[in-house]
Amino acid sequence: FTQAEIEFFVKPTNKAHPKFKVVKDTQLQLFSSPKQLSAEPHVTMTIGEAVANGTVNNETLGYFIVRTFKFLTSIGIKAEHCRLRQHLPTEMAHYATDCWDAEIETCYGWLECVGIADRACFDLNAHSEATKVDLLYRETLDTPIETEVLQLTKAAGVATMKAFKKAGKGVKEWLEKLPEEQLKAIADEVKAGGKAQRIVDLPDGTTESCTFLPEHVVCETQKVKVSTTTFMPGVVEPSFGIDRILFATLEHSYYCRPKEADSEEKQTRGVLAFPAIIAPYKMTILPQDQRICRDEKYDEILGLIRKRVTALGHTCTVDDSNATLGKRYSRNDELGIPFACTVDFDSLKDDCVTLRERDSMAQVRLPVKEVGQIIHELCGCRKTWVDVCNAYPKV
Repeated sequence: FTQAEIEFFVKPTNKAHPKFKVVKDTQLQLFSSPKQLSAEPHVTMTIGEAVANGTVNNETLGYFIVRTFKFLTSIGIKAEHCRLRQHLPTEMAHYATDCWDAEIETCYGWLECVGIADRACFDLNAHSEATKVDLLYRETLDTPIETEVLQLTKAAGVATMKAFKKAGKGVKEWLEKLPEEQLKAIADEVKAGGKAQRIVDLPDGTTESCTFLPEHVVCETQKVKVSTTTFMPGVVEPSFGIDRILFATLEHSYYCRPKEADSEEKQTRGVLAFPAIIAPYKMTILPQDQRICRDEKYDEILGLIRKRVTALGHTCTVDDSNATLGKRYSRNDELGIPFACTVDFDSLKDDCVTLRERDSMAQVRLPVKEVGQIIHELCGCRKTWVDVCNAYPKV
């Protein structure tokens, strides 16, 4: 399977997100752990309410839950068939703060497609321990603070270097880099038992078993001015199952166009309603019939449209088969192509073409030279089809 992930690092003591206020009013279908355990259905609430009442642990997690939901709906997933389900206590990883799955309702039921997890500091702690690399983040304080720290005395450092000879410098540095609570634990153990045994990681990558005596761990408390603070970042990780998302998008996008009451047509007209932003082909170009194709003016119009559309980074096809225009519209609808550009006999005279939108089947008339830019703005969500209908005459 194919998977895509985001690793977003956060300060463990402050998981507010600067853009949360932009998404806080987004309505979501949330299936919390308590609701599942009490056999109740999911509920609809805003992400702002969910974070405020503790259903979702923090703003950063809530922000990525909304961004995941918006991504899924932007590619064609129906909002009413998409919910966020919280992991049950038996599913939650032991190190995780909170975990939610984006589930999409398909013909197979609710299908887990995205996992959004607050994995706390577990990942970086594991990496740091395995690679012996300091991954702590150093944050500059706005106002320096004065604090008391426990440190080795200079005499203890000298005694350590002498006692451990060639490894002495590395052992001394190891002691000096220990977190305060670990250094204090060694000192207390030596005070109680006269010595303490530890495995020391040396700078050259080797390890050495060291026995510390009272003169090696003499400590003193000093007042120091601190201008930076360090912490191990936590991580919020949205993880996307691309294959399942693609399957759900195909299923949610496909529908059969209703037949008109007086229609005698036997064939079902299927439509693959891909949003324009993800459709592989953005537009198909259709000559009204074969006589159009034989006109030199048609080649000029076709070349101008294709050149402009391609230059703007989009793809289009040409369907100049013998089938009727209606049948060509229908089969390109089923291929998921959102727009169709028809070149007719009037086009050869006035340099205008008809642009049809797949889902509404509405058509407008516009100049050939403007087709590429309009397609570009529609596919980039800068304009809607309603905007285009208001700007050009309908056919």
